[in-house]
Amino acid sequence: MAVKTLQTVENALAVLEVVAELQPIGVSALARHMNMDKNTAQRILITLGASGYIQKQAHGAAWELTPRVLTLSNRVAVNLRNSARHQLQELSQVIGETALLWQFTFDGTDLNATLLDKVDSKHDVKITMEIGKRVLVREDSSETTNVRTLIKQFPTGESAWLSAANDDRPRYFHITPGHPSSIAIGSVIYDGPAQPIASISVVGPKERISPDCYKVMGEKTAAAARILSGI
Repeated sequence: MAVKTLQTVENALAVLEVVAELQPIGVSALARHMNMDKNTAQRILITLGASGYIQKQAHGAAWELTPRVLTLSNRVAVNLRNSARHQLQELSQVIGETALLWQFTFDGTDLNATLLDKVDSKHDVKITMEIGKRVLVREDSSETTNVRTLIKQFPTGESAWLSAANDDRPRYFHITPGHPSSIAIGSVIYDGPAQPIASISVVGPKERISPDCYKVMGEKTAAAARILSGI
């Protein structure tokens, strides 16, 4: 017998996500955005506030996230880094280039990525960067298949690996990351069948990563990303 979900918990989590996306946001605006009864929205906000996940602005009635959410995010980052270490080592060894793990954060319509971990290439000439580096994931260009392009095609793990299992569209991207002589190829990590949370990629000089390598390297990173997505 299947166990039923609790609608009140689902509603509370949905409210938390909307506050994170649209903060600061008031009760009326939240209720309109979610097509929810205003009294229900207010009770959920007060409950989340009492739990320490959101708070009212110092001057005003709008709600915003608290640092407690960052604590949860940091715990997720640690778990993700531990889970991905073997995949990073294997990718770097098999492909021969630097392997990178990036965690995503969404700020409205902006998508940012923070470098959580890496395994550097053993080549004398290699592409590397400091852990903790944060970048704005740019929109797609005519010369690359961007991270954002891939997320638009496959916005959830469900769409990437389950419902579209027979779809032959690539599950990987290739970009020029900052330096014009480098190429990065990678794939998106999802929270199971849900939203994207990170990416795993390899990066190296264009002289070693030619276009005829994209498919093989891309499929290897996609296989690693699927394992880390738990799908």
